[in-house]
Amino acid sequence: MNRPLIAELFGACYCGAVTLRAAAPPKGVIHCHCGQCRRLSGAAFTTWVSVARESCAFSGAESLAVFSPTPNGRRHFCKHCGSHVFTEDLRMPQIFGVPAGILQGDPLSLAPSQHFFVSHKAAWHEIADALPQFGGEAGYERLLDSSTAAPDSIAR
Repeated sequence: MNRPLIAELFGACYCGAVTLRAAAPPKGVIHCHCGQCRRLSGAAFTTWVSVARESCAFSGAESLAVFSPTPNGRRHFCKHCGSHVFTEDLRMPQIFGVPAGILQGDPLSLAPSQHFFVSHKAAWHEIADALPQFGGEAGYERLLDSSTAAPDSIAR
């Protein structure tokens, strides 16, 4: 269920050296079950918030380190505490993917709407909600009920 849109998101790494402020509401929220997200988060999946790149401002950017796990992906981490602050996908340069866990307060005006890379999910985790699921080798192929529209924004 959608709640009223909020005008701004605020997040920070664990130690507070890097902060992120997005001056626009999120574009979407998804759960990603790919192996990268599981290893980086240490959890069954990562919940991503898509935000418009032009709406983002950072403080402490000099404390960021970059890891490029794929030719298209750049993951930005705090050099001090190791917190994952945001991800860029070069195929979608207008969007940053922000891990929901770094956002402070109760910031999400949108509930998660989809699951991606379900074919790669942790075997011990059971998805118990009715959100649309995507998987296959690419991670974006429609699974289960194919009547739902294709994904419109993916933040990983």
